[in-house]
Amino acid sequence: MLRGDLGGSDVKGAGRWVLEEGKVEEFLRKLDEVIRRLDEIEKALSVLSELGLLPELLSILAGGSQIYSSQLRLIRRALVAEQVLRRLPRGDEISRHIIETLAEGGPMNISELTRAVRARRGRASRRIIRERLQRLLGMGLVVEVEGHGRKFDLPTSLGGQGLGTKAQKAE
Repeated sequence: MLRGDLGGSDVKGAGRWVLEEGKVEEFLRKLDEVIRRLDEIEKALSVLSELGLLPELLSILAGGSQIYSSQLRLIRRALVAEQVLRRLPRGDEISRHIIETLAEGGPMNISELTRAVRARRGRASRRIIRERLQRLLGMGLVVEVEGHGRKFDLPTSLGGQGLGTKAQKAE
């Protein structure tokens, strides 16, 4: 499923792990199942803690599961971002920066995205960011999520919902 790209430094993607395209959806499903199970463990440990039944060793386990859960969510975001980036039209640098910004920062509104893209590339306008977001929404490469005002995020998978929040806008 995963293969190392051990090419020289002049090879695009050298030194990175590459997930074969046909295995991405299977890997994402398995990752979702692991995240779901970790969430259940965290809830159970939280209840035990509230009842005062959580010894010190289990408390350490609870902290560890939260760390792994957050790391798995970050890996999932990166995998979805890679899928989305592959579907972008060639030469669309601003859309690429928008996707990378959402992958790293989670859900953002147009003003937040404009500031983040400006920090990455040196310039950006709200009008252009808004136009690109509308195009990306139409292509299904970003989704609108609930939040204060209009917020955008990556889909959980292409054709899915946003990654950043549990409460999503009904479409």
